Parts: sequence; C-alpha cells; structure tokens
Amino acid sequence: MKKWLSIVALALMAFVSNATAAYPERPIELVIPFGEGGASDIFARKFAELLSTKLPQPVQAINKKGGGGLIGMVHAAQQRNNGYTILEITPSHVIADVLGTAPVKLMRDFEPLARIQSDMYILGVQKNSKFKSFEEMVAYGRQHEITFAGISPGGLDDMTLAALADATNMKIKFIPYKSGSEVKAAVLGGEVDIYLDKVISAVNYIKDGSVRPMVVISDKRIDTIDVFKNVPSTVELGYNVTIGSWRGFVVKKGTPKEVKELLIAKMKEVYDSKEYQAFAAQTLTNIAPGYLDAEGFKKQWEAEYQIFDSIAKRIGLKK
Repeated sequence: MKKWLSIVALALMAFVSNATAAYPERPIELVIPFGEGGASDIFARKFAELLSTKLPQPVQAINKKGGGGLIGMVHAAQQRNNGYTILEITPSHVIADVLGTAPVKLMRDFEPLARIQSDMYILGVQKNSKFKSFEEMVAYGRQHEITFAGISPGGLDDMTLAALADATNMKIKFIPYKSGSEVKAAVLGGEVDIYLDKVISAVNYIKDGSVRPMVVISDKRIDTIDVFKNVPSTVELGYNVTIGSWRGFVVKKGTPKEVKELLIAKMKEVYDSKEYQAFAAQTLTNIAPGYLDAEGFKKQWEAEYQIFDSIAKRIGLKK
C-alpha cells in the first residue's frame, strides 16, 4: 500500500513539474480592476503588451471595474492559482484590507510579483487662492476649516489628507465628488480650497497657470520638471508624510514557485527595457523609482497597512 501511494505521489509530482515547465501554454489574463482610459488602465495595457513580447503566449488585459478596485480583486481570487490570472493592484486594495470592505483580502489571498510604478502626489489650489504657500495654509488651517475635494471617503486621497492633517494639525473637511474631472472643476471654480493630484494629471494645469502647487507629498522635491523645482516637499518642511500612489502585480496565493519566478523575471525585463522606460518618461511615472521586488513590495503593503489602519481609526472609518 505504501509503495503504491509513493508511486502515485511521484506521478503527481512529475505531472505538476511538467505542467509548470510548460507554462504558459495558453494566454495569460491580466485583470485591470478599474475602468478603461484611466492611468491604471493605460499603464497595465502597455505593460501587458510589452510582457507579451517576453513570453511564448500573449498577456491579455481585461477590465473588471467597480467597487474601487474590489470587483477585479474578487474576480481574480475566484480563478485557479496557476499563474494564468495576474491582478493589477494599487493602494486602494491595501485600504480595502484595512476597512474590511470585501470578502477577499489582498494580504491574505494574494502573493506579490512586483511593484512597477510609484506616483507622487501634489497638493494644489486654484490660481486665485488666498493661500500663497503651504506654510501659510497650515497656519490658516490650524484656526479655520479647509475644504478638500476628493473622489471617495476612505479612499487614498482621503487617507493621505488625513495623514497630512495629523502631521500639521490642520482642520480639513473632505468634500466627495464622483470623478476626477468633477474634483478639478470644483477646485478651479472655487467651490473647495484644495485637492490632491498625481504629477501627470496636474502638470498641464500648473503650466497654464490655472493650478498652483503648494507642496509635493514626498521626501524630496521634483527637480526634473521645471514647474515643480521651487515646490517644497512635505519632509523638507518637517512633515513626515510621504504617501503616494503606486501600481504593481500579484497572483493568487499558492501559485507554483516556478511560475512566480518566471513572471517576476520577465516583469523585471520589461521594466528595464527601453520601451517601458520611454513610456514611463512620457507619462511622468519615472520621477520616483518604480520597481520593487516581491519581498520589498510585500513590506510596503505591511507598512502602509499600519499607516492606513491608524488613520482609519482616527477619522472614524474603523473602530
């Protein structure tokens, strides 16, 4: 009996080994958990296109939007852990873990492959704002309420501004809008005082003078783009808040080690390629180093989980 079981076990091991060695034998699905046309969609589609050139099978990007990225994560969790489903993730998925808003958990149900992009936030005001500097804004905000436009309560924008309010002792009121375009319209129209934006989304508004950047949410200035060279960073001003956005990829927990290693190696090849670096320069996502390996990426989740957990408790989103 024992001998028969050993033969079966060896046969199964050989089958799994052969299946892994042949990977990928069919197209790989890359799940974009957001709608078409946004920064996450544009990035993931370009990355899937370049990754396809490194593998014997194509990587097909599909959109599974809804729930602030949760619909796509649930879809990915429902697939087999065989490497044929890759999920794009952002800080929204770490925040969802903190708030417990989905039956699926990023940190419990998935394993990291790599972080590819790291975006910086800037805090901006409209051109006629009464605030001429960030320190002037802080002084005012310690005595009076400042209104802040964002997309969703408890989202990354809200969490980032809450952290900044903690660090500066400013009084900030979050005003939710349905989309990024509505947020900009509210700021430019003077409905609210301030807003957060990614560099790529803000740069043209700053160049045409309709938005003035107050501070870069980072440990250092952006000295590679002229319009940001004189904009101070939060850390430079003495506020240790460096939360930003990022994008990376994961697979379902239990995916074979050899499959993960292959995907990680090919993703690093894509990241280092001239084609991807040209794309990153074009989209201004090369200002901060983007790549983190699987271990470093997981450590970032864990560190940000603690930050978001503390903020969520302070602003009443979590007990």
